[in-house]
This record gives sequence, C-alpha cells and structure tokens, in this order.
Amino acid sequence: MDGVGGAAGAVNGRAWSFLVTSDERQFQGNAGYEDVVEESYSYDSTVGNHRRVGLGDLVVVRNGREALGVGYVGALEVVPNKEKIRSRCPRCGSTGFKERTTEEPRYRCSPCGNVFNQPRAETIQVTAYRAHYGRSWQPLEGCLDKAQLADLSLSRSDQQSIKAMDRVRTLAAVAAFGVRLPPQGHVAETTHRLPLQLPGGRRRTTAAVRRGQDAFRRALVHQYGMICAVTGPAPAEVLEAAHLRPFATTEQHRIEEGLLLRADIHSLLDSGLLTISRELRVRVAPTLLGYGAYSALEGMPLHIPADAPLNRSVVEEHYATTTATW
Repeated sequence: MDGVGGAAGAVNGRAWSFLVTSDERQFQGNAGYEDVVEESYSYDSTVGNHRRVGLGDLVVVRNGREALGVGYVGALEVVPNKEKIRSRCPRCGSTGFKERTTEEPRYRCSPCGNVFNQPRAETIQVTAYRAHYGRSWQPLEGCLDKAQLADLSLSRSDQQSIKAMDRVRTLAAVAAFGVRLPPQGHVAETTHRLPLQLPGGRRRTTAAVRRGQDAFRRALVHQYGMICAVTGPAPAEVLEAAHLRPFATTEQHRIEEGLLLRADIHSLLDSGLLTISRELRVRVAPTLLGYGAYSALEGMPLHIPADAPLNRSVVEEHYATTTATW
C-alpha cells in the first residue's frame, strides 16, 4: 500500500480493540479482510472509528471470545479510491445478513428475515487502511477474556470491529498479567519496507498455534498471566505448562497441580534439579550451584498470588521426592 507513516516520536495515543476476521466480523456485506494476527490489521472507510486510529495507539487484537495479543501501531498505510464489492439483501437492501453453515438457503437477513442464496452485489469506492503493530506484538493468548475486555472498553456496542478502550486501564491490566511491551520509541516501522501483499490470518510459527491449542496451558495463562512462577514475567514463546505430578502417571490436567514455567526451568523441574519448598520457595539442587543464573534462584519466593489455587500437598510431595535424590 501507499501512504505509509511511521510512529517516531509518538509516545501517547488512544487505545483500541481490533476484531480479527472470523464469523463475528461478517457484517456490512464484506467479503473479509486480510488480517495477519501477529503483524497487521486491515480495514476500510466503511468501518466505524476508521479515521481515529493513529500512530502510537495501543491495540488489543481479539476474537469473539478473548484477547489474542497487544501492540502499538508503528505504521499506518492508507490507500484511497479502492474498489470494494459490498453485498446486500435482495429484498430490503440491508448489509446485515450472515451466512448459515447448516441450513439452506445459504443466507439469512437479520433486519427483514429474508433467506436467500445469492446476495445483491454492488461496487463502492473506499479508502483502505492497514495498521502495523508487529514490531511490538506480545501474545496474550486469552489472558483477558470477553468480559474483561468489555470492562476495559469505552463502548458498550458488541457490533464494532474497532472499539475504543481505556488506555491507562488496559495497559495496567496487560502489565498485571506479566506482559511487557517495548518502549514506544522503538516500534516505528518507517525504516522497514512493508510488503504489498500479506497472507491473511497466518501466524509466525506453527509452535504458536500448538501453544494456543493446549487447553491446560491456556488455563494456566488465564490464571497466572505471562509469568514464570520461578523467574517472573517472560515472553509467551518460552512459557510452558508444567505438571507437579507427572502427566504420564496421572493422565490428568489439574490447574491446582500445575505451574507456568520458563522452558529451561521446566526442564530442571522435570529432571529433578529444581523443586518448590513447603513455604513456596525455590530450591535448587547442589549440582547447579556452580551456575550463577540458577544458584541465584535458591530461596526465592514463587511469583504467584497469595490466593493461587496451588495444591500444597502436591507441592510437598514433589519436594520430598525430588530432594531425596540430592
């Protein structure tokens, strides 16, 4: 796209939630947008608030259930006079219809109740936009659910794909879940050539998709945020769901028997080189005391809230079993 701007010097701004392409975004007769969840968000001048999004704004990307990630707008592309096909109900002319996946005819118009297989198409001129936030993107993976997002929103409407958020409260909520955004001065994208075409809806790695499909890990993320219980806030890419009782033995995923741990800490726990005391403090095997990064963890309290649902008897069991080998 043309008209690319950078966010250099933009340290303040508004906050928005962006609804990504999904069943929830089938309105106004759109054929869809080329959303790339971890990189950019596409919209046009038929979308509410399209003029208000600006460089340096905070954005929370969401689907219909939860927040997927957060970042700052580092570049904003604008293309005027672009043709777009918009579909309407053949009876009342409304764009407020949805596709039905299990019934025929294929479409049903919400305003007039008409059902039909072929909408009436029209070509309109729009201004196209693409907001880039990939350089500051931090996964949230459900830390904030639909109700929590609604509480942070400045709009009560469920129909807007771009909704105004309370910036201060949103930043505080994200930080409370251990998510650390880079300084805004480092997210400008003017020095990077932005691609003219981006593959819609793809993630950076298949590993990110696998993480998101892990129900046990998702439950722990929602409970504790992006915080390693031993070392503190950490990138989502290195956080793993750890069982204090081996899953191979119990074959059960229990939140009260799990912790979110950095990948290396998880390996040490599973290898019997690190455990948690009855007082919820870190204990490190004597064989690791020559490694400064790990010996420094000895005696440190866990980074979990006082009311965490951790099963203390399971913690004591793991401690006794592990330290017996030291």
